[in-house]
Amino acid sequence: MKYRIIAAMLALGFAVNAKAQQAAGQTGQIEAGVRLGLPLGITGRYFFTDRSAAEGIVALYNKTFSVTGLYQYHWDLSALTVEGFGWYAGAGAHLGTREIDGSQKFLAGVDGIAGINYNFPAIPLNLSLDWKPAIHFTTSPNLADFAISARYRFGWKK
Repeated sequence: MKYRIIAAMLALGFAVNAKAQQAAGQTGQIEAGVRLGLPLGITGRYFFTDRSAAEGIVALYNKTFSVTGLYQYHWDLSALTVEGFGWYAGAGAHLGTREIDGSQKFLAGVDGIAGINYNFPAIPLNLSLDWKPAIHFTTSPNLADFAISARYRFGWKK
């Protein structure tokens, strides 16, 4: 019985790894689009490998301007759900300004990110839903930052 469980887990692991490109990106792929939520802004992502990526977010919201850089690691869930579905997690940092009590204050801190994403198999579109908590060094933390992003996948091949 123990060997059957181990064999099933290995088979599932190989199946999940076999389709990594559909749910993540392809090496060198660039994605760009909009981020709707907190922060509201423009997002871009570059894949170093099929599984690792850097994301940049330029955000404007509630008298705040920030630039965020994140490193992400992507996992494929296509073997468990539908083709193109995956999840990711990562961390990074941000810099910016925020209006507090009528004056602009410097904003800096660290960010985490965890989310799910879907790459449409027939069109070059990526949709993602994520949670991005931020701890600011100078003001109170933002732990309830959720957003939906839509990105165009440049260099996408069907």
